[in-house]
Amino acid sequence: MPYITSQFMPRAPGDRPLPVPPDTKNFAFVSQFVEIPQDTVFTVEFSVRAAQLAVYQLLGITKPIPPVTPHDKSLHTRFDALVKALK
Repeated sequence: MPYITSQFMPRAPGDRPLPVPPDTKNFAFVSQFVEIPQDTVFTVEFSVRAAQLAVYQLLGITKPIPPVTPHDKSLHTRFDALVKALK
């Protein structure tokens, strides 16, 4: 079992495997330790998205996966964070 901090350690692109590695037909990784661009580990959404990516790719489902929501760029979210930080 990896330490909880291992998810937040600095890493380079390609350090983690893709949910479905290239040239595989019946094997996938479903966890917090896969590579999903523009997503943040340690969230339920990350785990769900990793599973969706694996299942959709292995079964050939063409339904779109919900995009990563850019909460950090929302002015409303940033203002709420500032107000809470100053309380």
